[in-house]
Amino acid sequence: LAVNSSMKPLAIAAIIFSLSIISIKASAQIPHIGIYAHALYAAPLDESSQKLYNGGAGAVGGILLGKKSTRFNASIGYTHFFADNINALGDETYVPLKAGIRQYIPFTLHFLFVQGDAGVGFVSNKNSSDNSSRFAFDFGAGVKFGGFEAALIWDNFHELKPSGTSSWLTIQAGFN
Repeated sequence: LAVNSSMKPLAIAAIIFSLSIISIKASAQIPHIGIYAHALYAAPLDESSQKLYNGGAGAVGGILLGKKSTRFNASIGYTHFFADNINALGDETYVPLKAGIRQYIPFTLHFLFVQGDAGVGFVSNKNSSDNSSRFAFDFGAGVKFGGFEAALIWDNFHELKPSGTSSWLTIQAGFN
C-alpha cells in the first residue's frame, strides 16, 4: 500500500488515534487487584468447641480480584485454638485455604461488604498424630475505611469427633 507524502500526516494521526482508543479500552478492562492481611480472634460457637477450647488467635491473608463491586477472593489463614484443661488432644491448629466472592454493598462507596468462601481446612492437634484435611467455609460482613478494614466472619470446618461442624465467630482487622 503506497501512501503519498500529503497523506502521511493523516495516516500517522489515524494510527495514533487508533492506538490511543485501543489503549483506553484495554485500561478499562484491567480488573482491580488487592492484597489484604488481617489479624483475628476466634470465639467458639458450637457446643463441642465451647467445651474443648477457650478461643483462638491467628491471621488470614488473601488476594481480591475483580471489577466494580464484585471481587473474587483467594485466601490462606492460620488459627491456633487454645485447649481447655479437660481437652486431652491439646491445642488445635487450623490452616484454611479458601476461595470465594466478596460483594461490596451498592451505594456505600465500597464501605460495606459481604463475603462467602469455601475450601479445605488442614487441622491438627498438639497431642495427636491424626492430622486431616476437611471441608471449610465461612460467611461474613465487614467495613472498609481507606486501607483499613474489619469484619465479623462465621468460620466453620467439618469436625470428626463428634461428627458435625466446628463453628467459630472470628473478629478480623487489618489492611487492604
